[in-house]
Amino acid sequence: MSMSNVSYSLYEGTFLTSQPILDRSIQILMFRDPEGHEYQVIINRATLAEDQDMEAWSEMEMENLRNKLPGFTTEGKLLKHEIGPARLQVVQVANRYLNEGRIIRQVQSMVKLPQNNRYNQLERDLIVFTLNAEGDFTDYQRKHYVQVINSFSPDIDVG
Repeated sequence: MSMSNVSYSLYEGTFLTSQPILDRSIQILMFRDPEGHEYQVIINRATLAEDQDMEAWSEMEMENLRNKLPGFTTEGKLLKHEIGPARLQVVQVANRYLNEGRIIRQVQSMVKLPQNNRYNQLERDLIVFTLNAEGDFTDYQRKHYVQVINSFSPDIDVG
């Protein structure tokens, strides 16, 4: 076991650990907008299969959700563009489903991470940002989500 430690950051603080071979942590950030409406920004990770593109992965993921969540349906088309200072490829899709009879809306942004010798050697890793709220999104929630994804700056290899 390598004893070279790295500092691992959480919202609550940091700790030292050897470098993980894979990080599949999930962050669920809970917010309340100025009008008192609660919403979440959920961040998770995924890996593309060999020779799989982001659109195929997104369609497969939507089909998985369709089979797991009651009333699940996508809203609109998959949108492809680039985000943030690193101009990362992103596929976005809006969807909704029922949770105990209430409509839950989501916007998911699947972001392709750049090659990195530490965490993405094969260039197949994604980070997924999801805006999640009951009912329609407020302007505040949308703007906050856009700020989050547009300000995402991945760690890059130096040198």
